[in-house]
Amino acid sequence: MKPSNQALSKHLYRIDEVLSSLRWSIITHNLNETAFWAIEVYQSNLLQEGLETLESLWLTNIGFGSWYALRLILFVYEEGELSEQEWLEIACAFAKVRICGSTIFHLLLRGSLSSEWTPAFPHSQIYEGPNDAVIDCLKRGKLKEAWLLGRSIAISDQWKLLDTLAIELDRSSELAIVKTLRPSAYECLAAAYVLVSLDHITWLSSQKPLENNIPDEVTDTIEIWTSESSMRKRRAIKPRVEALLYLTERSHLSQGCQNELQVNFEETLKHSPYWLDVLSDYMKNGQWISDRNKEEFYDTHFPDDIPDEWSLADREISHGHGLGKLIEQSRSRFIHHTLQHSKSLEIWDSSFPPNTDSSMEWDSLYFEIQKKSSQTLKFPMMPFKKVFSV
Repeated sequence: MKPSNQALSKHLYRIDEVLSSLRWSIITHNLNETAFWAIEVYQSNLLQEGLETLESLWLTNIGFGSWYALRLILFVYEEGELSEQEWLEIACAFAKVRICGSTIFHLLLRGSLSSEWTPAFPHSQIYEGPNDAVIDCLKRGKLKEAWLLGRSIAISDQWKLLDTLAIELDRSSELAIVKTLRPSAYECLAAAYVLVSLDHITWLSSQKPLENNIPDEVTDTIEIWTSESSMRKRRAIKPRVEALLYLTERSHLSQGCQNELQVNFEETLKHSPYWLDVLSDYMKNGQWISDRNKEEFYDTHFPDDIPDEWSLADREISHGHGLGKLIEQSRSRFIHHTLQHSKSLEIWDSSFPPNTDSSMEWDSLYFEIQKKSSQTLKFPMMPFKKVFSV
C-alpha cells in the first residue's frame, strides 16, 4: 500500500513535497537539489514512488527528446534492484537532459481543449474515413492533425493503425513498451502517436546515451550533508513554492493554516515507510513496548534534537503555511510551469494562454470527446491545396 501524502520521509519532510521537489529540481536542471531530493527518496524507502515520478516527468517534459531516459527507468524495473549511487546517477542524468520534448503533453492538452475542431488542411487524397486521414497525416508529419482526427476513432482501432505504422518503421518493440507505460490509456496513446511520427534522424538522436556522472561539486555537497550527525542540520534544503503547486496538500491549504510538524508526530511516523520499519524495534501493535523503549528511540534517532524543541524556522524547512490556491488556479499554474520548462519537438504553434486549465483526467476527457467527435466529423474529405497570392 502506498504511503499517504501526510507521511514523513527519513528527514521528516512531507512525502508529497519530497516527490514534487524532485520533479521540480529535475525540470529546472538544478543538480544540487536533484541530488538532495533523490537521496531523500531513496533513504526513505520511496524508490517505487520516485521511479513513477520520473516516468511521469518523462511523459510531460522529456519525451522523445530522450528515449534513452525512459530506458533507464525500464532497466531498473528489469533488474529489480538499484543501489543509492545508481539511483542518484539516473536522477542526475534526467536533470542534465537539454533536449526536452513535451510533445506528448502538448497533444494531450490540445486535444482536451479543442473539443470542436473542423479539419481544414492541405492534402491530396480523398479520405473515406478518419482512419485514412490519421494514417496519411502521420506519414506526412502532421502529428497534431492526426491526433485531433483520431479522437473520432475507438481507441482499439487507433492502436491497430499505430501497430501497422510501427511495423513499417521497425519500431514495434518500442510501441509495445509505450502501450503499457502508464495507467492512463490516452497517455500511452499520445506517446505512441509521437513515436510513429518521428523522422529517422530525430528517432536516432533520442537514443543517444545520457551523461550520468555526478559532478565533483555535487559530490562534495553530498559529503557535507551526510557528515552532519544532527537530523535538524541534515535538512539542508527547503521545498520551493513552485514545486508545491497542485501536487501537494499545501498547495490547497489555506494561507492561515499550517501543516505543523509537531501535530500527531508519533502517529505520523507510524504511517511513514522509513519510520515504520525503524519503529518495529521499539513498538508492538502500534504501542511503545515500554517507556524505556520510547526513550531509547528518541535517544538514538533524535539525540538532543527532538522536533518538539526545534525552532519555528527549523520546523518550517519541511512544513509551513498553505499556498491558499484553488484547485483550478494551482492546476493552471502547474500546466504553465510544465510548458514553460519544455517545448514541443514539432513545428507548430505550441503556445497556450497562461491561464490554460484542463482537469488532466485524460481518459474521461477523451472518452467524452470521442463520442462527440465520431458524430460531428464529416467524411470523405475532398483534397484541396492552399493558394498563395503575390
